[in-house]
Amino acid sequence: MEERKKWLSAIEKFVTDINSIVSCPNCEKGNLIKDVAFNDNQISKGGERFIECRACGKFEIVLYRNPPENWYLNNE
Repeated sequence: MEERKKWLSAIEKFVTDINSIVSCPNCEKGNLIKDVAFNDNQISKGGERFIECRACGKFEIVLYRNPPENWYLNNE
């Protein structure tokens, strides 16, 4: 349950600051963010943010129905 709270905290940091650098809640070694839009031609309609650690492989998926303005820019 404690690890879940850490993941929720990490997700909240991304919602408030899309450019946050957050350590993996599981191993605290690193992370990777990948954004996937529902429709690449209409990224303002939302999508999913995959938060995955390269070191341990743990991940969470965040659904953005009303995404922050620059959420998709992290893929570039």
